Amino acid sequence: MASEGEWARWRGDMRSSARGVENSAANIEQSSARAAAASDRTAESSARTARASEDTARSARSAATASWVSAGFAAVSAIQNARAARAAEEQTAITQSMAAQEQTHQFAMWRQTEEGKQYVAWRNQAIPLAQLLRDRQTQWQLAWAQAIGNAQDSVSAQELEHMKPHTVQVRSGRLKIAAVILFILGGFGLITTLAGASMTRVTVLGVAGPLLLALLMLAVAVYLTVNGKRRRQEEQTGITWMNTELRSIVAAEAAQRVARFGFDPLAVPQGYTGFAWGATFDPSAYADQLMWMIINGPVNFPEPDELPALVMPDVLAPNPAFRPEVNAALADFQQQS
Repeated sequence: MASEGEWARWRGDMRSSARGVENSAANIEQSSARAAAASDRTAESSARTARASEDTARSARSAATASWVSAGFAAVSAIQNARAARAAEEQTAITQSMAAQEQTHQFAMWRQTEEGKQYVAWRNQAIPLAQLLRDRQTQWQLAWAQAIGNAQDSVSAQELEHMKPHTVQVRSGRLKIAAVILFILGGFGLITTLAGASMTRVTVLGVAGPLLLALLMLAVAVYLTVNGKRRRQEEQTGITWMNTELRSIVAAEAAQRVARFGFDPLAVPQGYTGFAWGATFDPSAYADQLMWMIINGPVNFPEPDELPALVMPDVLAPNPAFRPEVNAALADFQQQS
């Protein structure tokens, strides 16, 4: 747990931030009409900024997955842009919520009650805390992205080669052509044989040879069609009966990377973090809870006991078993607390 001195500094920061937010709320009350119009313009502008940042983030994520070795470092830009987009969206939501709700008669009456006063006081402290936790989560993701990128740099070229898509050339196109030719020949042979037998009044037994040959052609054509379809699917997925040995090699190498790094740097999803930086609970989920109540409180009119407690999570202690980049981020968080 944090010391008394640390808690005192944190409470002082919270009070300073609270006074700033209270002044902002007072300004919104005094000019509610102008705030509503400005809120609409801000919402539109912030939405465009958010969409542009999201597009940039998606482009960075695509670049991050294009190359195994550069994926970790490209993810840094993606995380930064994604955080900027999310911050813009949340700021827009907060601005709209405060500007709109301060004007409503129902909220104006409720905020004069004891429950309303407690909510406003809680919100003034919750906003800077939630934003601080958001910023730390972004730093945490950046530290993990750097750890993943550095781990990828140390992976051997042979392992990288094994992780590339491998497709066996099965020549499914030739099977399709052969099937079409046999369908034509078999169908033509069947029609001409039956038509000739009908015109000459020959029994079916009399044309058994040509008839069986035509049916055999059709049967082979059906087989080639089914087999060609299966081969085409294998070409698309890169999974064939010929790469069983390669799959076992890839699995063994992946297990070795997990044992070496604590995770597989060639298989982690975008935005991966091995664990939370909070010692007792997940700060990211806690920030989500705070932000939800900040935005939706003026609509739901929560009771005081429904407001989440405002606490600064304890920072997980660095550990020799962690990656150096992760330990550096944890040490930085401890200094900031």
